[in-house]
Amino acid sequence: MEAAALYLRFKDNLAIIVGALNSKLERRTMPFDITIPLEVDLLADVLRLHGLDFSSATAGAMRIQDFQQWFLQHEEQVSAVLHHVLEDKKAYMKTTTGTVLQKEMLMRRLEFINQTAHTLAVMMEQQQLGSPKHHNYPFLNQ
Repeated sequence: MEAAALYLRFKDNLAIIVGALNSKLERRTMPFDITIPLEVDLLADVLRLHGLDFSSATAGAMRIQDFQQWFLQHEEQVSAVLHHVLEDKKAYMKTTTGTVLQKEMLMRRLEFINQTAHTLAVMMEQQQLGSPKHHNYPFLNQ
C-alpha cells in the first residue's frame, strides 16, 4: 500500500485495533501482546526525533490504546510530523541495530498498523459469522 494511503488510514486503523482489543475477540494464539508494544515504541521513537514525546508503561497490546488517546490529543502535531517524515527522503535516525531512514522506519510502522487492523477486522468478522475455529488448541478449551 502506498505511504499516502497508510497515512490517511492511520487514525481509522488505530480505532479498529483498539476496538478489536477491547472486544471479546479470541486472540490468545496471536502474537499481538508482543508485537504491538514493540511497534508502538518504534513509532514513538520516530515522533520523539521531532519533539513529540509519547511514553506508556502499559504492558502488552493495550499500549496502543494509550497511544491512540495520546494521538487524539496531539493529532495536528502528529499528522504534521508524519507528513514531514514521509516527504523527507534523506533524514536518518540511529537505532540500536544501526542507522535507518526515518521515512522507511515510519512506513514500516504504518504498514504494521494497517496489517494488524486488517487481521483483527477479519478475525472479528469470522467470529461474528460463527466460523469454525481453524485450530483446536487444548489450552483454549480450559
